[in-house]
Amino acid sequence: MIDPSELVNSLVASLRDVPDLVEELGGDPARIYAYHDSYPKNVSLVHAIHAMPTPSIMAVWQGTQPGSFGGMDVWKHQVTLFLRAKDEATPGTAYYRLFRLITKGVPAAAGVAMLNATVHPSCYPMDLPQIQRQTDAEGVDYFEVPLSFTEMGDD
Repeated sequence: MIDPSELVNSLVASLRDVPDLVEELGGDPARIYAYHDSYPKNVSLVHAIHAMPTPSIMAVWQGTQPGSFGGMDVWKHQVTLFLRAKDEATPGTAYYRLFRLITKGVPAAAGVAMLNATVHPSCYPMDLPQIQRQTDAEGVDYFEVPLSFTEMGDD
């Protein structure tokens, strides 16, 4: 099994390599970042979500579970992207654009859309993701994009 932190870091690097996505986040690639659990500094995902700058994308490993792929037992890594969109002149479009760029944006190094890109050399491209609304502890809405990456074998 791979170290999921490597997968999260590779995903962040791939997303930072999508020029239109970085532009959508104000031109600052640091607005796409990883959250890694680390006691005592990073011990509350709820707090980290609430503290996200606007706009930004935070990638978080949520867990790993067994699965099957082509008749083989494999590991499936769950990573969630938490999204805070920028203020919009046209209401209702910011989160849609972020989701579209996360799925259809093309990292310069990969040359194919994120949906088909190999984010980590030991994992297949992401499964088809969804986007869903959530509310933080202060009652402020944001969106999350749960992703699943299937490991190729058992490293």
